[in-house]
Amino acid sequence: MNLPRKHAFTLVELLVVIGIIGVLVAILLPSLNRARESANAIKCAANLRSIGQALNVYSAQYKGVLPPSNYYKGLAFDSVTGQVPTQPSNGFVHWSSFLYSNKAGESTTDAAFKSLQGWDAFSCPSLEKGGLPPANTYPGNRESGLGNDTGNDSIIDWQAPRLAYTVNEALFPRGIFRLFFDSRNNKRIYKFVNIGRIHHAAETVMVTEIWGSQTVMQADSLANPGTPSSNTRRPVNGISSLSGCKADEPYTLAYASNYILAKVTDLHTDPEAQVQGGATTVRSTLDYVGRNHGGSKTFGNVAGDTRKGWDLRKTNFLYVDGHVETKHVTETLYPQSQWGDQFYTLTK
Repeated sequence: MNLPRKHAFTLVELLVVIGIIGVLVAILLPSLNRARESANAIKCAANLRSIGQALNVYSAQYKGVLPPSNYYKGLAFDSVTGQVPTQPSNGFVHWSSFLYSNKAGESTTDAAFKSLQGWDAFSCPSLEKGGLPPANTYPGNRESGLGNDTGNDSIIDWQAPRLAYTVNEALFPRGIFRLFFDSRNNKRIYKFVNIGRIHHAAETVMVTEIWGSQTVMQADSLANPGTPSSNTRRPVNGISSLSGCKADEPYTLAYASNYILAKVTDLHTDPEAQVQGGATTVRSTLDYVGRNHGGSKTFGNVAGDTRKGWDLRKTNFLYVDGHVETKHVTETLYPQSQWGDQFYTLTK
């Protein structure tokens, strides 16, 4: 009897099928990654809009003024010592704590800041874990290799436990409200800004993103010099160190001197590599604006500078009028600065 012959794939046929699947995956995977990153960027932009709405609610409750970017917990004034405390021994209070139920204003405990619950609006899905931790946070939320800024594990900053955003220092004052506060010899003091008095609201950046890399977003601890600390509370500004002060210390510029607006040439082309790699000269704090969207790094040229090798990934920017734009950070400097036509928070 002739038994029916059983048909089966040959090895060659299997290899051909596997090869076709591999080619399809190679073709489709980049598209899927781009789609996922595009969705993340949209979600990140939506969170920024939500923050903008919350800031408007805050300003409506406080006679039109914007909250401080950060200050030392326990802030007080008296006629003898001026402003106290002069060291962040009790941690920091951050602008994020004033939004959504005004956690810092209504609570006298750290409970709200020991959990990720309720803080989704301050995170960005493009960043690992949604963002970076405060200088002082609870165990398990710190980045590897970093302790608390104060050296005291019981100190908790009043800040979103994971943060992806920062504010424009020209609009949000830092906690230096007396001349010659602590050891920094500040020649200017910060003041609160009424949102209605900001010129060109549609062309002035209010909030933007930070890097998702902790080694970029860290600095020497104020309480423990020589020890690195997370510096996500850092605001950014649109001035250049060519003004005559460090880019992150505009309050030390001599009274009545003028600030010089930062240009594209003041920025590092690839801060994640250059600043993280130990670059000692930072001429603009806009190096700390994260380039988080666009997938893998691609390099090229930008308008306003002749240098090559720019990290071309993009960033979300929330403007004072409430709209959000996704673009390269250099587009906020060229052809003109979008970081404020004046440094509203600092006295002249």
